[in-house]
Amino acid sequence: MLTLPLPVVNATAQSTNKPVASSISTQATAVTPIAFQDILGRADEDQQRVDWANRLLAAPDPVDDLRRSLDDIAKPVDAKLRTAAKASLRGLPIMRLESLSRHWEFDARRLENWESKARRVLTPYADSALQLAQRRATWTANRAAGILNGLPPALSNRVDTLLAQIDTSELALGTALTHQFELTSRAGELKARIQAGRNDVAAAIDDIDHRLLQLDAPPLWKGLGLSGGASSAFDAMDRGLDIESQFALDYQAAGTGNQQALRVIQIVLLPLIVWLFLRSRNAKSKTTDSDRVARALRRPISTWVLLSMLSVLLLESDAPLLTQEFALMIALIPVLRLLPAGTLRALGILPYVAIGLYGIDRLGIAFVADADWYRLFLLVLNVFALGLSLWILRHPISKVSVAREKKLQSTVRPFGWLVVLILFVAAICNVSGNVSMAEALTSGVIDSGYMALLLYTGVTACLGIAGALINQPEFANRGGMQRHGTILQAAFTRLLILSAVIGWLLYSIDRFRIFRPLHDAGSKILGFGIEVGEVSIHLGDVLVFLFSSWLAFWAARAVRRLLRDELPGSAKLPRGVGNSIASLSYYAVLILGILVALSAAGFKVGQLALLFGALGVGIGFGLQNVVNNFVSGLVLMVERPIQPGDIVDVAGASGSVREIGLRSTTIRTFDGADVVVPNGLLLSGNLTNWTMFDRSRRFEIIVGVAYGSDPAQVLSILTTAASDTPGVATDPAPAVLMTGYGDSALNFVIRAWTNDITTWADVRGDLLARALAALQAENISIPYNQMDLHLRTVPVT
Repeated sequence: MLTLPLPVVNATAQSTNKPVASSISTQATAVTPIAFQDILGRADEDQQRVDWANRLLAAPDPVDDLRRSLDDIAKPVDAKLRTAAKASLRGLPIMRLESLSRHWEFDARRLENWESKARRVLTPYADSALQLAQRRATWTANRAAGILNGLPPALSNRVDTLLAQIDTSELALGTALTHQFELTSRAGELKARIQAGRNDVAAAIDDIDHRLLQLDAPPLWKGLGLSGGASSAFDAMDRGLDIESQFALDYQAAGTGNQQALRVIQIVLLPLIVWLFLRSRNAKSKTTDSDRVARALRRPISTWVLLSMLSVLLLESDAPLLTQEFALMIALIPVLRLLPAGTLRALGILPYVAIGLYGIDRLGIAFVADADWYRLFLLVLNVFALGLSLWILRHPISKVSVAREKKLQSTVRPFGWLVVLILFVAAICNVSGNVSMAEALTSGVIDSGYMALLLYTGVTACLGIAGALINQPEFANRGGMQRHGTILQAAFTRLLILSAVIGWLLYSIDRFRIFRPLHDAGSKILGFGIEVGEVSIHLGDVLVFLFSSWLAFWAARAVRRLLRDELPGSAKLPRGVGNSIASLSYYAVLILGILVALSAAGFKVGQLALLFGALGVGIGFGLQNVVNNFVSGLVLMVERPIQPGDIVDVAGASGSVREIGLRSTTIRTFDGADVVVPNGLLLSGNLTNWTMFDRSRRFEIIVGVAYGSDPAQVLSILTTAASDTPGVATDPAPAVLMTGYGDSALNFVIRAWTNDITTWADVRGDLLARALAALQAENISIPYNQMDLHLRTVPVT
C-alpha cells in the first residue's frame, strides 16, 4: 500500500478555520532560539516555503488524474471478481486459468506503476506540510518562550503575517492530503483484491496439476450430464471474452519496453526483407544456392508476417493469451507457404494435418464455458487426431533420395508412434473420467506439433534472410567476412537451432503440464546453499555466475576478433590504433561482463569496495610489479610503439610480436619459441622495432680482394652484382665503398636495402654468392689471411 507522511486533519479546526493540527512530531523538548539578526532572513526563507506550497496548491490537483487511472485498473479487476464469483475457477480449462493468471499479473504491474506515479506526484504535498509544520512549531515555541518579545512593530507584523500564511497553507494542504489519503487507501484495498484474485487462480491451477493423476469427472458410460443451461454457459463465455478483449486492449495501451522493441523489429524487418527481395530480383544472384534463401526471398510478405508473429511470442511472453493465440493463428498460412520443398516431400501431408488439428483445437474456445461440452469436444478431437495419425503411419510417405530428407523421415516416424501412444492414453483418460490428464495430453501433442513446425519454418526463414544479407556485396567483400564468414554462419546456425530446440522444449513441457512441477523442483535445488551472516551462497547463484562469465569471455573474444579483422586495415586510423582499440575493447567487455555476472548472481557490486581496499593493501606489499606491468600495458596500447606483427629486439629476444596483453607481451622468435616479456620491461629497457614505420632493412657485406686488383673494377663488379640481385631495393640504390687496406686484402663493403625484412637473410646470401661469382669471373681473387714469419735464430741439430 502506498504510504505518505500525511497530517491528521482535525474536524474542529476545519470548521473554525483554525490551523490543522499536525501529527508530525517535532521531537523538540528545548526551543531552538532564533537570533535577532537572523529573524528577517529566517522569515524570508519560510516565506519562500509558503509560496512554494501555494504554487503547489494552485496547480491542477493530481488526485483527479490518479483517480481516473485507478478506476481504469479497478474496472477489469471487479469484472474478473464478479465472473469468478458466478463460476467456479476449478471448472475452467487450464488455458483460461493461465490467461487469468497473466491478467492478474498485468493488473498487479499496472498498480505498481500507479503507486510509483502517485508517490512521485503526491510526495511534494506531504513534504511541504512537514516543512511548514516544523517552521510553525519553531516560531510558536520561540514566541511562547518570550524570545520574540520586544521586536520592532514592522518586524513583529512580518512574523504575524507569516504565521497566518503558514496556518492557511497548512489548512489547504490538510484538505488535499485528506483526499490523497482516501485515494491511497482505495489503492491499498484494490491491491488486496488483486492479490486475492492471483491467489485464487494459482490455487485453481495447482488443483488441476494435482488432479492430473486423479479422476475428476464421472466415467463416460455414466453419461456426460449435458443440461439445457447452454444459454448461461454462452453468457459466461461472452463475459470471459469481454474480459480477455479488455485485457488485450489494456496491454497494448500499456506501451512497455518489450512492446516498443517489438514494434521496432517489425518496422525494421519489412523494409529489410523487401530490400533483399528487390536486390535478388535485380541482381539475379547465384549466391542464393539454398532452398531456404530462395523461399524467404520469393515470399517476402509471408516471411515478414511469420517473423513478426514469432517476435510477438518471444518479446511478449506475458501478453494476453488472446493476443498470442491470434499471433499463432495468423502464422498458419505463412508456415505452409515457407516450409521448404524438401520438408514437404519428406513429411507429405503431415504438416497440413498438424496445422489443421491446431486450428480445430482452437475452436474449442466455444465450449470452454461448459465443462461437459468441452469434454465431449476434447474426446472427438482426440479420436480424430488418433485416426489421422494411424492412417499416416500405415500409409508410408513417398520415398526420397536426398540424404537430409531421408534423415528427416527417419526422425519423424518414431515420434509419430509416440504421438499415437499419447493420444490413445488421452482417450482412455477421457473415457474413464480423468479429463485433466486427457486435456493435457491432447493439447500438448497438438500444440507442440504445431510449435515444432512454426519454429522450424522460423529458423529456416531467419537463416534464409541471414544468408541473403551476408551475400550482399556490402558485407561479402569485407575482409573479416571473407576470412570468418563460414565460421560465423555455422555458429549462427547452431545458436539459432539450439534456441529453437530449447524454446520448443519449454513450450512443450508447459503444454503437457509438467513445467510447474519441474520449475518448483528446480527452484528448490538451485536454492540450496549456505548462509553465514551476510554471506549467502546458493547453487543457482553459482551456476548463473559461471554461465554469465562464460558468456562474457565469449562476447569479449568475439568483439576483439571482429575489431582486429576490421580496424587494422582502415586507412583512416594511425598505425596500431586498431589493435589497441581491439585489445581495450576486449578487456572492457570482459570487465563489464564479470560485473554483470556478479550482479546476476546476487552479489552487490558496491561491496567491491572491500575487495579494492584489500587489493590496495596487496599492491603496497607485493604487487607493485603486477601493477607496473598492467599500467605499462595500457601505455603500450595508447602510445603504440609496437603492434602485433612487428619484428623487435628486446630483453635478449628477437622475433615478431604475437600478442600484446595488459600484463605481458608474447614474442615469437625466429627459432619458433614463444617468449613472454613483461610489459614493464618493454618500457624500461631498450626496445628495437625494425618495422615501426616500414619493413625495410639495410644489411652490409664486407669483401676483401687481393692486392694488385683494380679498385674501380672491383667497385663496378660489386655494384652490378648488388643491383642484379632479386630482392635488393632500387630506392635507395645499393652502395659499394672501399673501406681500407687490410693485412692481406683490399677491403670493400656492400650496403644494400631490402623492402621486406623477413627475406633480408635470403637476399644477403644470394648477394654473397653473386658477388663471389662475379669476382671469380674477372679473375679477382679473395686472398686468405697472410702471415710473415721472421726467424731470428735457427737451432742446430
